[in-house]
Amino acid sequence: MIYADRSTLYPLLPIIGADFHLSSAEAGGLTSAYFLVYTAMQVPAGFVGDRMGLKRVLLVTYTLAGLGLLAVGTLARDHLLLVAFIALHALGAGAYYSSAYGMTMQTVPAAVRGLSSAIINSGMALGLVLGLAMSGPVYLALQSWRAPFLLLAAPTLAMVLVFALTLRDVRPETKVKTRLVEIVTDWRLMALNLAAFCSLYGFFVVITWAPTFFQAERGLSLAVAGLYTAIVAAASLPMGMLLSRFSDRIGRKRITLILFPLAAVALWALAYVRSTEALVVALLLYGLVGKLTWDPISVAWLGDTVAASRPDAIGAAVGVFSFFGVSAAIVGPVLSGWIRDVSGSLEGAFYLGAIVVLCGFFFALAPRETVRRAALERR
Repeated sequence: MIYADRSTLYPLLPIIGADFHLSSAEAGGLTSAYFLVYTAMQVPAGFVGDRMGLKRVLLVTYTLAGLGLLAVGTLARDHLLLVAFIALHALGAGAYYSSAYGMTMQTVPAAVRGLSSAIINSGMALGLVLGLAMSGPVYLALQSWRAPFLLLAAPTLAMVLVFALTLRDVRPETKVKTRLVEIVTDWRLMALNLAAFCSLYGFFVVITWAPTFFQAERGLSLAVAGLYTAIVAAASLPMGMLLSRFSDRIGRKRITLILFPLAAVALWALAYVRSTEALVVALLLYGLVGKLTWDPISVAWLGDTVAASRPDAIGAAVGVFSFFGVSAAIVGPVLSGWIRDVSGSLEGAFYLGAIVVLCGFFFALAPRETVRRAALERR
């Protein structure tokens, strides 16, 4: 639901921008404003969850997310209110990542940590497909960009009840002693954090601006542009499950070093190719090797590293990891919008995204291969 809620915005950016008379940079700034608040929540949510319980944090913040979405559909009557209510949703959604993965890493055995992360990640991919696929058709059917947000508000709020009834609270077995500075100055964790930034930069360029790019520069309709972008999420579902399971057996680092160069090539191809068929191939390739596929592998890699050295601060470490990664969502959309305003095209934004993703390959060289080390220790 979190991914469906926010991804429904992306195909509607030109519509909302026209309604509020926004430039491309200002329209991209809506997404950047969302992720500015979303990113700011990552570290505090993880630290509070480690101390007060991750479930408690999740229940309170997810309620805020649902209320923010409802307000976007009913009360956002000017640009300032729209930004404020988008930020309210971000405030609530920002605690999900550290809470969900924090609980998982403290309950699931290390041998299936990659697979368990992929199962959570599959919900993100399905939400992305739902948001991108339904926003355009619902807008065209009801002639209101608010309608998709209202349709998603009810099931989002209903998830709070589901969490309350089904989840058990998880807290560290020992008292929390790790300080934030210890997490931030750990070079292995920092390398993973920077690799995550690079991966997410490319992802948010695609998810935020690909629908507009396909409409304005490749001649696709609003409804089809969103569906094409959803190919990324659909392709990542089986591949994410498969590679995450392999990462539990053959290692996180080996797979990561293959995925990053291929993801950079796919992003470059999105801007370079012209035919509809080639666009589909590029989107399919990016879905197979991009952020959504690497996400569960990266979380499992992080979990292996933190569990071995700082098991009392898993929620906080996930929060810091997500903070660095999602920071790309602040920079990427607005910088891409600025490139379009200056050059008249989004092609340059995709080329820049490919370069940033390729940089992630070099950051991923630094951390150790945790699966191999764990296997040696067992022997």
